[in-house]
Amino acid sequence: GERIRAMGQTRVIYSDATTAEAASILKSCGFLESSQGGLFTSPNIPIKIYVVWGKSSYFPEIFARLDFPPSIQIHLKCRESVPELIEVTLGAVNGLRGNSPGTRVKVFNADTREEVEC
Repeated sequence: GERIRAMGQTRVIYSDATTAEAASILKSCGFLESSQGGLFTSPNIPIKIYVVWGKSSYFPEIFARLDFPPSIQIHLKCRESVPELIEVTLGAVNGLRGNSPGTRVKVFNADTREEVEC
């Protein structure tokens, strides 16, 4: 299991945008919200996207480095490295920033714990 798990990739977007803003942006990127809510999937893109509460402690060492209090976290997960991960992450970030200027957004590679410039 370890080797297979290491193949997966996770990006985390921290933002002070709203859950509703995130949902509308993900929908514009071609993702649909599941009936449980908070999970977004696409028929064509092998990425699962979870929108969770900003203070959830999934990656405490990343959270500690943020310079603003996020209201949401967007977790983008895929089983293997797919080029769409970068595209979808960028689309979400640009959507969040474009939706309301001044929205704060930080992106991290959760696997390396490094910030990703977007």
